[in-house]
Amino acid sequence: MTALLKTITALVLAVFMSLGSFTPSVIEITDAPDRADETTRVLSFNVRCKDDIYGSVQNRSRFILAALNAYAPDSFGVQEATEDWLSLLQAGLPAYAFVGEPRNNARNTEYSAVFYRTDKFNLLDSGTQWLSETPDQPGSKSFLSSFPRICTWATLKDKETGKVYTHLNTHLDHVLEYTREKQAAVLVEKIHALSAAGPVVCTGDFNTEEGAKAYKIVAAALDDTKFTAIESDDGPTFHNYGRKLFSKTKPIDFIFVTKGTPVARYKIIDNMVESMYLSDHYGLCADIML
Repeated sequence: MTALLKTITALVLAVFMSLGSFTPSVIEITDAPDRADETTRVLSFNVRCKDDIYGSVQNRSRFILAALNAYAPDSFGVQEATEDWLSLLQAGLPAYAFVGEPRNNARNTEYSAVFYRTDKFNLLDSGTQWLSETPDQPGSKSFLSSFPRICTWATLKDKETGKVYTHLNTHLDHVLEYTREKQAAVLVEKIHALSAAGPVVCTGDFNTEEGAKAYKIVAAALDDTKFTAIESDDGPTFHNYGRKLFSKTKPIDFIFVTKGTPVARYKIIDNMVESMYLSDHYGLCADIML
Protein backbone atom coordinates (compact mmCIF):
# COMPACT_ATOMS: atom_id res chain seq x y z
CA MET A 1 0.00 0.00 0.00
CA THR A 2 1.42 3.38 -0.97
CA ALA A 3 1.91 6.14 1.58
CA LEU A 4 -0.90 8.19 -0.01
CA LEU A 5 -3.35 5.28 0.08
CA LYS A 6 -2.39 4.54 3.68
CA THR A 7 -3.11 8.14 4.62
CA ILE A 8 -6.51 8.19 2.90
CA THR A 9 -7.49 4.83 4.39
CA ALA A 10 -6.40 5.89 7.87
CA LEU A 11 -8.40 9.13 7.64
CA VAL A 12 -11.57 7.37 6.47
CA LEU A 13 -11.37 4.71 9.18
CA ALA A 14 -10.58 7.31 11.83
CA VAL A 15 -13.68 9.31 10.93
CA PHE A 16 -15.83 6.19 11.25
CA MET A 17 -14.17 5.30 14.54
CA SER A 18 -14.70 8.80 15.96
CA LEU A 19 -18.40 8.46 15.07
CA GLY A 20 -18.57 5.13 16.86
CA SER A 21 -19.40 3.16 13.72
CA PHE A 22 -16.05 1.41 13.38
CA THR A 23 -14.00 -0.37 15.99
CA PRO A 24 -11.07 -2.61 15.05
CA SER A 25 -12.00 -6.18 15.84
CA VAL A 26 -8.49 -7.09 16.97
CA ILE A 27 -6.00 -4.60 18.33
CA GLU A 28 -2.76 -6.54 18.33
CA ILE A 29 0.79 -5.94 17.21
CA THR A 30 2.61 -9.16 16.45
CA ASP A 31 5.85 -8.08 14.78
CA ALA A 32 7.65 -6.39 17.66
CA PRO A 33 11.29 -7.56 17.57
CA ASP A 34 12.63 -9.87 20.23
CA ARG A 35 14.80 -8.11 22.75
CA ALA A 36 18.52 -8.59 22.32
CA ASP A 37 20.19 -10.51 25.15
CA GLU A 38 21.30 -8.55 28.21
CA THR A 39 19.82 -5.29 27.01
CA THR A 40 17.52 -2.71 28.52
CA ARG A 41 14.61 -1.80 26.27
CA VAL A 42 13.59 1.87 26.26
CA LEU A 43 10.74 3.43 24.30
CA SER A 44 9.65 6.98 23.48
CA PHE A 45 6.17 7.92 22.27
CA ASN A 46 4.39 11.19 21.58
CA VAL A 47 0.82 10.03 22.10
CA ARG A 48 -1.00 13.13 20.74
CA CYS A 49 -2.68 14.92 23.62
CA LYS A 50 -6.29 15.31 22.52
CA ASP A 51 -9.27 13.93 20.69
CA ASP A 52 -9.37 14.78 17.00
CA ILE A 53 -10.79 13.56 13.72
CA TYR A 54 -8.25 10.73 13.77
CA GLY A 55 -9.75 9.25 16.90
CA SER A 56 -10.47 9.99 20.52
CA VAL A 57 -7.87 9.54 23.23
CA GLN A 58 -10.02 6.73 24.62
CA ASN A 59 -9.91 4.83 21.33
CA ARG A 60 -6.32 5.62 20.38
CA SER A 61 -5.07 4.59 23.81
CA ARG A 62 -5.97 1.02 22.87
CA PHE A 63 -3.55 1.25 19.93
CA ILE A 64 -0.75 2.69 22.05
CA LEU A 65 -1.32 0.07 24.75
CA ALA A 66 -1.12 -2.68 22.13
CA ALA A 67 2.28 -1.37 21.04
CA LEU A 68 3.56 -0.99 24.59
CA ASN A 69 2.46 -4.50 25.54
CA ALA A 70 4.02 -5.94 22.38
CA TYR A 71 7.37 -4.16 22.82
CA ALA A 72 7.40 -4.64 26.62
CA PRO A 73 9.90 -1.90 27.51
CA ASP A 74 11.76 -1.71 30.79
CA SER A 75 10.98 2.00 30.84
CA PHE A 76 9.38 4.42 28.44
CA GLY A 77 8.77 8.14 28.11
CA VAL A 78 5.58 9.71 26.81
CA GLN A 79 5.09 13.21 25.49
CA GLU A 80 1.78 15.10 25.33
CA ALA A 81 0.43 12.75 27.98
CA THR A 82 -2.52 14.47 29.63
CA GLU A 83 -4.11 13.31 32.87
CA ASP A 84 -6.63 11.37 30.77
CA TRP A 85 -3.79 9.62 28.97
CA LEU A 86 -1.99 8.79 32.20
CA SER A 87 -5.12 7.23 33.68
CA LEU A 88 -5.66 5.08 30.61
CA LEU A 89 -2.03 3.98 30.42
CA GLN A 90 -1.88 3.17 34.11
CA ALA A 91 -5.09 1.12 33.90
CA GLY A 92 -3.82 -0.79 30.87
CA LEU A 93 -0.29 -1.39 32.17
CA PRO A 94 -0.59 -2.72 35.73
CA ALA A 95 3.06 -3.87 35.76
CA TYR A 96 4.24 -0.25 35.45
CA ALA A 97 4.31 2.85 37.61
CA PHE A 98 5.03 6.37 36.41
CA VAL A 99 6.65 9.54 37.70
CA GLY A 100 6.10 13.10 36.55
CA GLU A 101 4.50 16.43 37.24
CA PRO A 102 2.28 18.57 34.99
CA ARG A 103 3.93 21.35 33.06
CA ASN A 104 1.44 23.90 34.46
CA ASN A 105 -1.86 24.02 36.33
CA ALA A 106 -4.11 24.12 33.26
CA ARG A 107 -6.95 21.61 33.10
CA ASN A 108 -5.87 18.22 31.74
CA THR A 109 -2.42 19.64 31.00
CA GLU A 110 0.52 17.71 29.56
CA TYR A 111 3.13 15.57 31.30
CA SER A 112 6.43 14.18 30.04
CA ALA A 113 6.08 11.16 32.27
CA VAL A 114 8.45 8.21 32.65
CA PHE A 115 6.95 4.73 33.16
CA TYR A 116 8.99 1.84 34.55
CA ARG A 117 8.50 -1.83 35.45
CA THR A 118 7.90 -2.17 39.18
CA ASP A 119 8.66 -5.91 39.14
CA LYS A 120 12.16 -5.26 37.83
CA PHE A 121 13.26 -1.91 39.27
CA ASN A 122 13.39 0.04 42.47
CA LEU A 123 12.91 3.77 42.07
CA LEU A 124 15.90 5.55 43.61
CA ASP A 125 15.13 9.11 42.56
CA SER A 126 12.72 11.06 40.39
CA GLY A 127 11.69 14.59 39.62
CA THR A 128 10.54 17.17 37.12
CA GLN A 129 12.15 20.47 36.23
CA TRP A 130 11.25 23.26 33.86
CA LEU A 131 13.36 24.12 30.83
CA SER A 132 13.55 27.75 31.83
CA GLU A 133 15.83 30.24 33.54
CA THR A 134 14.21 29.12 36.82
CA PRO A 135 14.06 25.34 36.37
CA ASP A 136 12.86 24.63 39.91
CA GLN A 137 9.88 26.98 39.61
CA PRO A 138 6.76 25.06 38.57
CA GLY A 139 5.04 26.45 35.50
CA SER A 140 7.93 28.72 34.56
CA LYS A 141 8.85 29.45 30.96
CA SER A 142 11.63 31.47 29.32
CA PHE A 143 13.34 32.00 25.98
CA LEU A 144 10.09 32.97 24.18
CA SER A 145 8.68 29.49 24.77
CA SER A 146 5.04 29.13 23.76
CA PHE A 147 4.33 26.82 26.72
CA PRO A 148 6.15 25.80 29.87
CA ARG A 149 8.38 22.89 28.84
CA ILE A 150 9.67 20.23 31.20
CA CYS A 151 11.85 17.19 31.63
CA THR A 152 11.08 14.33 33.99
CA TRP A 153 13.48 11.67 35.22
CA ALA A 154 13.46 8.35 37.04
CA THR A 155 16.64 6.78 38.43
CA LEU A 156 16.10 3.02 38.46
CA LYS A 157 17.98 0.16 40.12
CA ASP A 158 17.63 -3.35 38.75
CA LYS A 159 16.46 -5.56 41.61
CA GLU A 160 18.42 -8.57 40.31
CA THR A 161 21.66 -7.11 38.97
CA GLY A 162 21.95 -3.91 40.99
CA LYS A 163 22.62 -1.91 37.82
CA VAL A 164 21.41 1.70 37.88
CA TYR A 165 20.38 4.00 35.04
CA THR A 166 18.36 7.18 34.75
CA HIS A 167 15.61 7.63 32.19
CA LEU A 168 15.12 11.32 31.35
CA ASN A 169 12.18 12.30 29.15
CA THR A 170 11.38 15.68 27.60
CA HIS A 171 9.46 17.69 24.99
CA LEU A 172 11.01 20.87 23.59
CA ASP A 173 9.02 23.81 22.26
CA HIS A 174 7.60 23.61 18.76
CA VAL A 175 7.93 27.20 17.47
CA LEU A 176 11.41 28.74 17.56
CA GLU A 177 14.78 27.07 17.11
CA TYR A 178 16.24 29.75 19.40
CA THR A 179 13.88 28.55 22.14
CA ARG A 180 14.86 24.93 21.61
CA GLU A 181 18.56 25.77 21.75
CA LYS A 182 18.16 27.43 25.13
CA GLN A 183 15.96 24.62 26.43
CA ALA A 184 18.47 22.03 25.21
CA ALA A 185 21.21 23.79 27.17
CA VAL A 186 19.13 23.59 30.37
CA LEU A 187 18.43 19.94 29.61
CA VAL A 188 22.13 19.15 29.18
CA GLU A 189 22.91 20.70 32.57
CA LYS A 190 20.45 18.24 34.10
CA ILE A 191 21.94 15.37 32.11
CA HIS A 192 25.38 16.11 33.54
CA ALA A 193 23.98 16.22 37.07
CA LEU A 194 22.09 12.94 36.68
CA SER A 195 25.15 11.21 35.19
CA ALA A 196 26.67 10.96 38.67
CA ALA A 197 24.27 8.09 39.42
CA GLY A 198 25.15 6.10 36.28
CA PRO A 199 24.21 5.96 32.59
CA VAL A 200 21.51 8.32 31.33
CA VAL A 201 18.97 7.56 28.64
CA CYS A 202 17.19 10.63 27.26
CA THR A 203 14.00 10.24 25.23
CA GLY A 204 11.76 12.88 23.80
CA ASP A 205 10.11 14.91 21.10
CA PHE A 206 12.74 17.55 20.39
CA ASN A 207 10.82 19.30 17.58
CA THR A 208 14.10 19.74 15.74
CA GLU A 209 15.92 17.71 13.11
CA GLU A 210 19.34 16.11 13.06
CA GLY A 211 21.98 18.72 12.43
CA ALA A 212 20.05 21.62 13.94
CA LYS A 213 21.79 23.47 16.77
CA ALA A 214 19.46 22.23 19.51
CA TYR A 215 20.10 18.66 18.38
CA LYS A 216 23.85 19.25 18.34
CA ILE A 217 23.78 20.60 21.90
CA VAL A 218 22.27 17.35 23.18
CA ALA A 219 24.34 15.16 20.84
CA ALA A 220 27.50 16.74 22.25
CA ALA A 221 26.56 15.30 25.65
CA LEU A 222 24.99 11.98 24.63
CA ASP A 223 25.03 9.52 21.72
CA ASP A 224 22.07 9.31 19.34
CA THR A 225 21.17 5.60 19.42
CA LYS A 226 20.19 5.74 15.75
CA PHE A 227 23.82 6.20 14.78
CA THR A 228 25.44 3.86 17.31
CA ALA A 229 23.08 0.87 17.16
CA ILE A 230 24.30 -2.38 15.63
CA GLU A 231 20.89 -2.81 14.00
CA SER A 232 19.37 0.55 13.09
CA ASP A 233 16.45 2.15 11.30
CA ASP A 234 15.93 5.34 9.32
CA GLY A 235 13.10 7.69 8.46
CA PRO A 236 10.86 10.39 9.86
CA THR A 237 9.11 10.17 13.22
CA PHE A 238 6.49 12.94 12.88
CA HIS A 239 4.06 12.14 10.11
CA ASN A 240 0.83 13.92 11.18
CA TYR A 241 -1.22 10.80 10.47
CA GLY A 242 0.61 10.21 7.23
CA ARG A 243 0.25 13.70 5.79
CA LYS A 244 3.90 14.67 6.44
CA LEU A 245 5.45 11.50 5.04
CA PHE A 246 5.83 13.21 1.68
CA SER A 247 7.75 16.23 3.00
CA LYS A 248 9.48 15.08 6.20
CA THR A 249 12.41 12.70 5.91
CA LYS A 250 14.24 13.18 9.19
CA PRO A 251 13.25 12.34 12.77
CA ILE A 252 12.39 14.95 15.38
CA ASP A 253 12.04 12.36 18.15
CA PHE A 254 15.19 10.77 19.59
CA ILE A 255 16.61 8.32 22.09
CA PHE A 256 20.00 9.44 23.37
CA VAL A 257 22.27 7.55 25.76
CA THR A 258 25.51 8.17 27.68
CA LYS A 259 28.41 8.31 25.25
CA GLY A 260 30.15 5.01 24.55
CA THR A 261 27.20 2.89 25.71
CA PRO A 262 26.70 -0.04 23.31
CA VAL A 263 23.32 -0.16 21.56
CA ALA A 264 22.01 -3.36 20.00
CA ARG A 265 18.96 -1.97 18.20
CA TYR A 266 17.26 1.29 17.23
CA LYS A 267 13.81 0.89 15.69
CA ILE A 268 11.06 3.24 14.55
CA ILE A 269 7.71 1.89 15.75
CA ASP A 270 5.76 2.45 12.54
CA ASN A 271 3.11 -0.21 13.17
CA MET A 272 -0.49 0.40 12.18
CA VAL A 273 -3.70 -1.26 13.39
CA GLU A 274 -6.14 -2.08 10.58
CA SER A 275 -4.58 0.69 8.43
CA MET A 276 -4.80 3.22 11.27
CA TYR A 277 -1.88 5.16 12.74
CA LEU A 278 -1.23 4.85 16.47
CA SER A 279 -0.51 8.58 16.84
CA ASP A 280 0.66 11.54 14.77
CA HIS A 281 4.22 10.50 15.68
CA TYR A 282 5.87 7.14 15.33
CA GLY A 283 7.29 5.73 18.52
CA LEU A 284 10.94 4.76 19.04
CA CYS A 285 12.53 1.67 20.56
CA ALA A 286 16.14 1.16 21.60
CA ASP A 287 17.75 -1.96 23.09
CA ILE A 288 20.68 -0.64 25.08
CA MET A 289 23.52 -2.57 26.71
CA LEU A 290 23.82 -0.58 29.91
